Amino acid sequence: MNFIYHGIEHTLQDTWMMFPFLLVTYLILEVFERKQKNTDEKVFFGLQKYGPLIGAVVGLIPQCGFSILAAMLFVQRNITMGTLIAVMIATSDEAIPILLSEPNLYSTLGMILILKFVIAGGVGMLVDRVLFPGQKIITFEQMEEVEEEDWEEESPSSTCPCCYVQYPIPVSAFLRSLKIYGFIFVTSLVLTWILEGIGEEQLSMILLSNSIFQPILASLFGFIPNCAATVVLTSLYVGGQLQFGSLLAGLITNAGLGLVVLFRYQEHKRNILWVILILWITAIIAGMLFYGWGCL
Repeated sequence: MNFIYHGIEHTLQDTWMMFPFLLVTYLILEVFERKQKNTDEKVFFGLQKYGPLIGAVVGLIPQCGFSILAAMLFVQRNITMGTLIAVMIATSDEAIPILLSEPNLYSTLGMILILKFVIAGGVGMLVDRVLFPGQKIITFEQMEEVEEEDWEEESPSSTCPCCYVQYPIPVSAFLRSLKIYGFIFVTSLVLTWILEGIGEEQLSMILLSNSIFQPILASLFGFIPNCAATVVLTSLYVGGQLQFGSLLAGLITNAGLGLVVLFRYQEHKRNILWVILILWITAIIAGMLFYGWGCL
């Protein structure tokens, strides 16, 4: 029973700050969706041209809620795939606070932030300009028109799969935030139980300490959509059990719960596979390039 209660307590500690963040975010989104002005639209949808660069900057902020926000905006077709991937690559979540707590690792933190920004922006631009050029995004004004036209014929394939346009803005934002948070909490709780059951020593063995294949395994481990995965990777690096390149690879694929949101709400599953594949290839290449590069 203590194991169960500890998992719940740990999950609450990791996720409770997400709800107010989600609520504020959805309040802003609701205002954009229902009452947007042309000036607001120009500012927000300037992201279409320079989205990956801005996404890379936003992703560097140590708050996994941004990957969730980016995922929902992508589901609603408000941002491009390149912008989504840039946010996910740049996201470092709990790694920043952990590295900040170790003064001798400030050089590592600085290099992580620089590399993740450059890689996120570069890969994001490559995705939008080369792999998937000509992507079209839907403005909030267009979303509003679609909602009005389909009011009497509401279907699951709506532009926004989790909107509550029949309610006032505060109520709709609260319901959307609660729905996402509930899904996040349950997922995080299950993953926390799994990670605590395995243990850090076993994870170190699984990740093949000092092996050239370590970045590949670390990148796979990074796909675990939980803040604990970032904590484990960073802790193993601090303890000398993980190479710098492996840490970088794991942090590139660890997009928080953004991928979970995509699996839940993205209708076109092929897009999810593309996102995962691009993240993984990027992580492996970066991890191999910087394997053994010491910042400790």
